[in-house]
Amino acid sequence: MSFIRAKEIPPHSGNWYDYEVKTIHEGNKVIQKHIRYIGKSGTSRSFHLSTSQGQLLPFKTSASLPISDVEIEARIAKMKTPARQIASALGMYYGGMSLDAIQQQFRQDYDLDMSESNYWNWVKRFTKEAIRQAREFKPEVGDTWVADETYMKLGDKTVYFWDIIDPKTNYLLASHVSFRRGGKEAKALMKLAAQRVGKTPKVVVTDKLKSYIVGIEDAFGADTKHIQGGPFKTVSSGESTAEIERFHKTLEQRTKVFEKFKDIASIRLLTGGWLINYNFFKQNEGCGNIPPAQVASKVVPFKDWNDVVTPEGETDKDYQVRLSCRKSVKKGASVYDAILTPIKPSNGSTYDNDTK
Repeated sequence: MSFIRAKEIPPHSGNWYDYEVKTIHEGNKVIQKHIRYIGKSGTSRSFHLSTSQGQLLPFKTSASLPISDVEIEARIAKMKTPARQIASALGMYYGGMSLDAIQQQFRQDYDLDMSESNYWNWVKRFTKEAIRQAREFKPEVGDTWVADETYMKLGDKTVYFWDIIDPKTNYLLASHVSFRRGGKEAKALMKLAAQRVGKTPKVVVTDKLKSYIVGIEDAFGADTKHIQGGPFKTVSSGESTAEIERFHKTLEQRTKVFEKFKDIASIRLLTGGWLINYNFFKQNEGCGNIPPAQVASKVVPFKDWNDVVTPEGETDKDYQVRLSCRKSVKKGASVYDAILTPIKPSNGSTYDNDTK
């Protein structure tokens, strides 16, 4: 069984720190193995100890306030940090905070002193998990899509970010990362978007980059009309690429964070994470201050990062979405409230938009 031990560092300084240690019996010897650093003694936060049967027991640090009833913090299997703290770090990171800023925030809020690599490992692990959970999700989107591209420098190379959104719901259909800006890359973006939503568009609006002509033709053939315009709108249809350019403004922080990475694999992974955060968690003014996924579907796989960082013993939950217009807003664009109700997974596809 593990327990809390207080240690004075340095000796005779009056500064006491709590550590979780575990008693190990080796023959006739009893050894105390250090498990983790908890924080400075005298705090009133609760912690939880594991028994040999795997149960979690509430515990308060030494020199704390009198013991009272506390909640058991759910944890991920084989991980010591509570699941909610990990989810909080994911939200901070995709909200634009750097790893060193998150490190400082956790040091302040939880008295945790961990290296940046710990937070980076959380980001990698649970970004992959979020992408996995959203793999079967298919939003209901319109027939007109808008595509655009941006770029950033990676050493002496240029990395291009291709994005395509549905202006009807503001849902980010797909993002593609490449070192080239040709027709092959434009086609890859179109094919990925069509695969994600299970349909092909009637119209695709782009800027005047010639690569889109080849890419859209190769991906969709004559079934899709391609309209090229300036950065704001085309003359013939009035369709606007301003939506996606406003979207790119929301991703300026993405580029700042990505600039710290020197490998394309990490950038591609994080691009997928940004897509999840933008579609499922980030409030969107154009959607009435709710995430685009809650406009584009009646069932979503998660409501925030806490549903991605699933604690040990809990199963994945899907949510039924019900929207109501906020009556207190009298002027300007409508604002919506989304009520998300947990549902049990059904046989077959969970994301059946015709079953509400």
